[in-house]
Amino acid sequence: MSALIISVKTNYCVGKLIEVIIPSPYRVNPSCPVSGRCGGCGLLHCAYPYQLELKGQLLRQAFTRIGRFDSVPAAPVAGMLNPYRYRNKSGFPVSVSDGAPAIGFYSKRSHRVIPVSDCLIDHEINAKVIRCIYEYIRRSDIGIYEESSHSGMLRHVLTRIGFSSGEVMVCLVINGKGIPEPTALVESLKANVPGFTTLSLNINKARTNVIMGDRTHTVYGPGVIRDYMGDLCFEISPSSFYQINPIQTKVLYDTVLEFSELTGREIIIEAYSGIGAISLMMARYAKHVYAVETVSGAVKDAERNAGINGIPNVSFYNGSAETWLPEFTGRNNIKPDIYVVDPPRKGCDPGLLRAISAVPAKKLIYVSCDMGTLARDARFLADSGYALSGLQPVDLFPQTPHLEAVMLMEWIGR
Repeated sequence: MSALIISVKTNYCVGKLIEVIIPSPYRVNPSCPVSGRCGGCGLLHCAYPYQLELKGQLLRQAFTRIGRFDSVPAAPVAGMLNPYRYRNKSGFPVSVSDGAPAIGFYSKRSHRVIPVSDCLIDHEINAKVIRCIYEYIRRSDIGIYEESSHSGMLRHVLTRIGFSSGEVMVCLVINGKGIPEPTALVESLKANVPGFTTLSLNINKARTNVIMGDRTHTVYGPGVIRDYMGDLCFEISPSSFYQINPIQTKVLYDTVLEFSELTGREIIIEAYSGIGAISLMMARYAKHVYAVETVSGAVKDAERNAGINGIPNVSFYNGSAETWLPEFTGRNNIKPDIYVVDPPRKGCDPGLLRAISAVPAKKLIYVSCDMGTLARDARFLADSGYALSGLQPVDLFPQTPHLEAVMLMEWIGR
């Protein structure tokens, strides 16, 4: 291939593909008409078996290069039988392109919206939602948000779909207090989107790239949808963290249970617990789970989900894990059998890693969506007395470079 170097960094260069001279045997024709322009699916041009192989290589490289591990006990990447139509959550920026409204995804490394009528990794129902929103924009006098002038109303369209329940939520992110003709939009969604149950408005008046604001109110419906993971039921609000690929999430959480080897006698502490999915799953097979989460709304969701599922042996706390954990274990004289952490992409706070090492558990299970920060944190834990004994990558994000993994570390002492 030939490429144009557009940026030179200290340890690498960034280039732009000019021409493919000899195609790789793993290259395929992308099945999406906006592939290459849309910034969403960076691996759509790769055959899916090769995507799994490539992601496995990147995981092992992270652990050898960043984590400095001589041996990496990584299993093959667990892939999907059908690596399309798996997303249960989508966010569509809204803009004006060539004088017309555009709903879709951002182009690579820009905030220019590429119109997308039907994304191949999204649930099919989103195409019906987008058509309703286009019609609503045409019939109402709602303005389209413009970043440069911070004017206009409609910024993003968010959808959440219960794969098991079939329930559909639509949330509009707006630069204002309300929208014109909300009843007309509700009636259109009810008539054209099977399973539509809730319309919410999220208020974001800030001049920021952050998608959602702090306030959400419900226009129609209960304000949440329900979905099931196995026999556990979860209520999901517009801002709830809930894994986007329900099929592979089951694989991910089954791996957590497999690594845990629960007998019913274990005390578990989970950090970054979100709406309580992992905590509730593990509580059914453990003595008690104590979980901490910084987002107060997620803690309320978790407590409600515990009640819905009739699971009493789990306690949820609102706080920063790195300050909550040493105070909680010290005050209550608790020594956990298992730690579970499921941090955001930036990984665990160093204070939490120090606290986990100060009061060690027999096992530590780390769920990660970033292989670089996972390898970095694994090195810290290994230097503190934990041994790396299991690593199962799971492809939650087919057609993209992203990967999820479950890591098992066991305490061997310093």
